[in-house]
Amino acid sequence: MAHAMPVPLGFVVEKNTGELIIGLGCHVELIDRAGKRRRIATAPHAQEGFRLNDASLDSSGRLWVGLIDEELKDGSGYLYRLDPDGKWHTVDSGFTLINGITWSHDGKTLYVTDSRRGVIYGYDNDPGSGEVSNRREVISIHPKKGKPDGLIVDQHGFLLSVLFDGAAIARISPQGEIERWIHLPVQRPTSCSFADDDRYLYVTSARLGLSEALLETMPYSGALLRIDYRRALER
Repeated sequence: MAHAMPVPLGFVVEKNTGELIIGLGCHVELIDRAGKRRRIATAPHAQEGFRLNDASLDSSGRLWVGLIDEELKDGSGYLYRLDPDGKWHTVDSGFTLINGITWSHDGKTLYVTDSRRGVIYGYDNDPGSGEVSNRREVISIHPKKGKPDGLIVDQHGFLLSVLFDGAAIARISPQGEIERWIHLPVQRPTSCSFADDDRYLYVTSARLGLSEALLETMPYSGALLRIDYRRALER
């Protein structure tokens, strides 16, 4: 099934009911299983030139999402939590380009990526209340290595940070050390997700803005990739 959207999507997340939550501009909308779309919320700091960018649902069904200035003015972004009752919470501010948002397996650590700054932050997280504290820098990645984008945690508790313009995924320990690089045949990977058995890793990528010469050397740019993750860890 395909759904035409009036503007580019900021994010898509799936509820356990099969419904989709999407970000359109500064608005959050729901697409039900029949394909009907309705608006359910608007970001507290919504204004012209801003939009929602990347989001994740926690185990309690709370939506965590970033708001960014499309001109990427330094420190202009926000991190929000939208609870199932429709109430917004401004969790933190001072971001530039919020991307990958995820949690440790025990839910006690929230990870948030600021791609523009090349930093992944960690917070102490209370899974019951959704309250966070103690923001700290888990890792800073040099721009020459790529910009950290989509972020998930693997079955061993390591962070997998997809590096836009880095043609790789960085596998990072909870202590902030890069354990290995998983190299990719695309210059601009954007996000990743595991299949149900955690063996195969699916990676999205972009081709926007790449030169014809680079596209000739990396023809899979813009494709959806599948990686045998178990085999990648054996190398």
